[in-house]
Amino acid sequence: MCSPLSHASPVRWSPSEVKVALVCDWYLPRIGGIELHLQDLARELSNHGHEVVVITSTPGASEFEGVRVRRLEAPRLPRFGLLFTASGFRAVADAIAAERPDVVHAHVSIVSPTAFAAARAAHRQRLAMVVTFHSMIPNTRTLARGVGVLLGAASWKARYTAVSECVANAVRPFAPSQSFVVLPNAIDVSAWRPDSARASSDELRLLSVMRLNGKKRPLALIAMMRRLARMHPNVRIRLRIAGSGPQRAMVTRAIRRAQLGDRVELLGQCSRDRIRELLAESDVFVLPAVRESFGIAALEARAAGLPVIAMSDSGVAEFIENGREGLLARNDRELTAHVASLAMDPERLGAMSNHNRRYPPALDWSMVVDRHVAIYCEAMALRENVRADSNR
Repeated sequence: MCSPLSHASPVRWSPSEVKVALVCDWYLPRIGGIELHLQDLARELSNHGHEVVVITSTPGASEFEGVRVRRLEAPRLPRFGLLFTASGFRAVADAIAAERPDVVHAHVSIVSPTAFAAARAAHRQRLAMVVTFHSMIPNTRTLARGVGVLLGAASWKARYTAVSECVANAVRPFAPSQSFVVLPNAIDVSAWRPDSARASSDELRLLSVMRLNGKKRPLALIAMMRRLARMHPNVRIRLRIAGSGPQRAMVTRAIRRAQLGDRVELLGQCSRDRIRELLAESDVFVLPAVRESFGIAALEARAAGLPVIAMSDSGVAEFIENGREGLLARNDRELTAHVASLAMDPERLGAMSNHNRRYPPALDWSMVVDRHVAIYCEAMALRENVRADSNR
């Protein structure tokens, strides 16, 4: 585990081997950004010599691609799959007590009873704790304040983090007296780098990778393509959307009503290997989500050399500089205008693509995993200082 550098107060730690319990309501085989991030984080921590166990309420196997998973056997809310009973919350606490980790790392999405139950259990069991917030919803600040008061988060000895600055700003009312730091998601940048230059095409090939739900706003993409077809009927622009979700039937109907079947293609859920192929075949990545807390798919596209068009209020704006790695839109009309501008200005499109191919993004696991371990050691030092103070 982390070893103390000094016995003097305050206690400090240096990283060596840590046992980490990654706790989240959602995990593979369910597919989504947070699930893939946790799998990658677990793998990277293990590769750096740390012991990892995932604790989740998502059903599945007890091991997933080399990661040990403790699946909670407790009633789950129909349709939503969330824990909702006192016995379920006790199961979370019991799992943590049985594992005896050095650090409990709770990953909070939009609605996260399992993650919050883990944080509360870690507090009661006097374990080091890190809480990471991954999502934003309407009225996030109000909801965060209410949940924090309900759980008594003000008394927790925890390190609070968020995947982007915009999320950190939104969730600070959860524990208003505590500091929140950005602990970003990451990717294996080298795995997404392009092998060669893209083949030229007489059309602008757009790609979007998303879960088809209201938060990601896939219908905004269809509206965008409808406006482009009306405003620029002679400019060839084609969009492919990789992903599935509850709005797939709605999106399919919107494509049919707008008579965009020759311009928009729904690909369904795609593997990472298939997404790499799609990126190699595309010119621009588009993401219309306003409440995008980070944007792993956009970061992968950026690493693959694609200019990224996204919303200026989203977490994507924290690694895409407007006019350099891509274009940022303040509204849907501007999103459409940005796509049209690149379709009609191949030199500008080429300059952005060349920049992204030449300069890879900095958010690589080789650096971000060390930031995770540093936060874990801070959490352990915080807990150790509390124990030292209580023994005086």
